[in-house]
Amino acid sequence: MALTPSTMLALGTKAPEFRLLNAVDNKEYHLNDLRSDKATVIMFICNHCPYVKHVQEGLVELAN
Repeated sequence: MALTPSTMLALGTKAPEFRLLNAVDNKEYHLNDLRSDKATVIMFICNHCPYVKHVQEGLVELAN
């Protein structure tokens, strides 16, 4: 685990508008493009990480 302290926003904080570049299709997405009535989750993960591999199936089920 990293020794860097978390800089997580307080739960319930509204996310500021931002843009993300999708490395797969090279499209730029804005927060409003991704927003959902239920929830919006943005994860920065690496598909070869053993921890990510362990939870990958659950993440796919959650997304669906």
